[in-house]
Amino acid sequence: MWADVETGRDFLNFNVMASLVSQMILDAKGEALSIGISGGWGVGKSSMVKLVEADLRARIEQEKKDNGEKAQSLLFVNFNAWLYQGQDDAKAALMEEIAQALTECAKEQETSVEKGVKLLKRIDFFRSLRVVGELAAAVYTGVPIGALARAGKGIYDSLTDGDMSSEDYANASSEVEKHAGAAQGLVKPAANRQQTPPQMIHAIRSEFEELLADLNVTLVVFVDDLDRCLPPTVIGTLEAMRLFLFMKRTAFIIAADDKMIKEAVRVQFQGTRVDDDIVISYFDKLIQVPLRVPPLGTNEVKAYLMMLFVEKSLISQDSTEDKKAKEKVRIAVNKRLATSWKGEAVDAEFVQGLIENCPESLKAELELADRLARQMIISPKVNGNPRLIKRFMNTLSIRRSLAKVQEIAVNDAMFAKLMLFERFASAASFNSLTELISTATDGKSEILRDLEIDVRKGKTIDDERWPSGWKEDAKLIEDWLKLPPDLGGVDLRGALHVGRESAPIIATENKLSKSAASLLTQLLALKVAPTPTVKGQFSTVAPDERALMMTSLLDKASAETEWGTPPILYALAAMAEADVVQAERLIVFFGNVHSSAIKTGLIPRLGTSEWGKKVLVGFGKRTDLSPPVSKAVNSELKGGK
Repeated sequence: MWADVETGRDFLNFNVMASLVSQMILDAKGEALSIGISGGWGVGKSSMVKLVEADLRARIEQEKKDNGEKAQSLLFVNFNAWLYQGQDDAKAALMEEIAQALTECAKEQETSVEKGVKLLKRIDFFRSLRVVGELAAAVYTGVPIGALARAGKGIYDSLTDGDMSSEDYANASSEVEKHAGAAQGLVKPAANRQQTPPQMIHAIRSEFEELLADLNVTLVVFVDDLDRCLPPTVIGTLEAMRLFLFMKRTAFIIAADDKMIKEAVRVQFQGTRVDDDIVISYFDKLIQVPLRVPPLGTNEVKAYLMMLFVEKSLISQDSTEDKKAKEKVRIAVNKRLATSWKGEAVDAEFVQGLIENCPESLKAELELADRLARQMIISPKVNGNPRLIKRFMNTLSIRRSLAKVQEIAVNDAMFAKLMLFERFASAASFNSLTELISTATDGKSEILRDLEIDVRKGKTIDDERWPSGWKEDAKLIEDWLKLPPDLGGVDLRGALHVGRESAPIIATENKLSKSAASLLTQLLALKVAPTPTVKGQFSTVAPDERALMMTSLLDKASAETEWGTPPILYALAAMAEADVVQAERLIVFFGNVHSSAIKTGLIPRLGTSEWGKKVLVGFGKRTDLSPPVSKAVNSELKGGK
């Protein structure tokens, strides 16, 4: 299995772009700089950020060796906005992270500590007006300031709505005066308390610039996972960045899907007239240098697949020797990728030649990677996406292991081809494929065989020849049918059995009625909450069929490795809300989900239903949940307070 996390090791020659970003930051020599690293989900933005930071650190170390005290000094801050989703105000959190880093740097240099503390206090006061909560303020003051914080949101909103009146300021001053006793460490002396928010922001910027100058450092801030956040968090983080952007000695590297960010801007300002130009301008004003993570071609996908196999397979008794062998392959593969424009391919033969006494098992894996690469590119649900490739390979690895344990002989390439169909085809199309195989003699579908033969010959397939549901996916399925190996005429029952979490094989005596099967197909295809029309269909399905449907849904849900808000959750919730018996089964299911798979996004969704609240009670008794999840669970159990 391969961990589905960002990596600091470069398998795709991304270091070329990472080096470019590093050089731009160093060449700026303290001039303000903002760089956007854009790309869709899973393409490697977080890994790119890690590579940039590692490259910068290495360059600075070398510069110190070469130039001594004349070398540039960088201070790094890593900010993941997603960690504060629903738990804290991202705007204030980013400001605090930056101020805290500067203060720690000042302590290390034994200089300007007072300025750092002063900046922190100023940000804490600003934070109290944004109603971040009692805990964050108490960390620095030692006293709760809950009343001020709760009053603060209305104050802040009135002061920052673009139309600040004298009445707004008077109300703000009154609230601060009223609760001043509870915030002794934050609120400045009365003479200074008359600052308006614009004056306060100007003061923060001035103190921030002074502190950077005193420390003689350039602040490099990496902002990641912004595109995973809800619009308010996105906008809050962007506005906090704007406070510090375009100031000397600052460099911001923002890793996010620019399309998602622009959509968040649109959603945040809905109800007002926001055209495309305004949305684009809002984002573009923050980003001076837009860069995109390069898409992967067949050569890159081959390299990535092969490196995954090399990482897993090259295991020697000497860990140092093992690491050297892997690093040798990685460097050589990246070098070959850099010259791929000359027609030099990364293939199984090339990688095998890099490994002394390459094991036969690894040779087979590399050959499989060679064959899979094209499938990974043409499949619209994988599309050369590194994260999806890794998840695909993890699923393939699981199925291969299950097949081995059950003594089911299935070709790896056949597994992969069937899995690709699962990825890109609709639920109706995949259910139809399983029926073709299940009902065929000895699991050998003549219909599938004939379709493969005719498609390879270039014949046009008439609409009536397509199995149920395939017409809508006809073009994609034609490409899929052309892929090696041929599946028609091969017993695929074992492959279906091993992969039954995606489409359970239902015995003939347990087959669903037409209306129940139709509803199940609709549920499996849900990407959003079901419409009233879909919900209304539950009344036409008998209780025993609802039980079979829930079994199918739970089998599919068991394949989920992360429980944030996967699409299957909509189907499970709809079934639970329609049938109390199935709701109890769902509660039991979540009781068995491993704590490491539970993500914060799931918690508020559970809090909206009675069955979900029972699940939360079970979660609340666990001691091994991650801190953010545990905090979210406790918040929901207390009524969201």
